[in-house]
Amino acid sequence: RYGASHVVCGHDFHFGRRGEGNPQRLADRCRALGLGCDVIPPVKLDGVVVSSTYIRTLLERGDLEQAARFLGHRHRLSGTVVSGRHLGRTIGIPTANLTLPEGLVRLPYGVYACRAMVPAGVYRAVTNIGVRPTVNGRTPTVESWLLDYEGDLYGQPLRLELCRFLRPEQKFPSLETLRQAILDNARTVRELPEEG
Repeated sequence: RYGASHVVCGHDFHFGRRGEGNPQRLADRCRALGLGCDVIPPVKLDGVVVSSTYIRTLLERGDLEQAARFLGHRHRLSGTVVSGRHLGRTIGIPTANLTLPEGLVRLPYGVYACRAMVPAGVYRAVTNIGVRPTVNGRTPTVESWLLDYEGDLYGQPLRLELCRFLRPEQKFPSLETLRQAILDNARTVRELPEEG
């Protein structure tokens, strides 16, 4: 129906009713239909099979460095910058906000060192992923302060590479203590080596 001439699947691929289809059944069916079929054997790194399940587990516990080794690149979040509550601007820390689509791996709520890519270039960034408890937030958001960037990013594409988990999200007693914590995070991000 789709005009396929060759099929490729992983060694642990399952399909069909209750996942009863497997690579051997697929290969047999392809052979009967005159189609080529390759079954990719397991790929291992440090004796561990590289799999989306394992990578999701690493990301969910905040192990960005190990996840990057298994992905072959840093974990990324991307989207179009949306308008937020503009609280960052009031404390001198303007942020570019992304909404989190449904179905993404749930990263630990907290502050991350990131590389931010926007049409104007690449910048170091301090990024909070979470609900912003200091300002009584409830919906998970991604808020990035692009260090040394000046300009309006609303409606522009933003891609974040998560380099390092800096600290868990926390509720501060005031906006000023939150501001000081973010400034401390920015100092940490500036001191990190360029590659991470």
